[in-house]
Amino acid sequence: MLQKELITRVAQSTGMSRAKTEELLTATVSSITQALLDGDSVQLMGLGNLSVKEKPSRKMSHPQTHEITVVPAKKQVVFKPTNGVKEELK
Repeated sequence: MLQKELITRVAQSTGMSRAKTEELLTATVSSITQALLDGDSVQLMGLGNLSVKEKPSRKMSHPQTHEITVVPAKKQVVFKPTNGVKEELK
């Protein structure tokens, strides 16, 4: 689903205007992004949890040249759905 489609669905189900719904969604996404950047996890009741996981650096071998290179450490956003969502998707 694209952002436009989400805005349309939320606007229809709440009776809000599309412009107000888009403003609300933009503020929500911005708040979630800032929380993750600050190192906090975000719990969305009935949907799941978003958190930041640090992946350590590692060595890898190039498949053709067998040259060893180091992949730098990085942070990755992880989503863990609630049990209710897991059951619905089965």
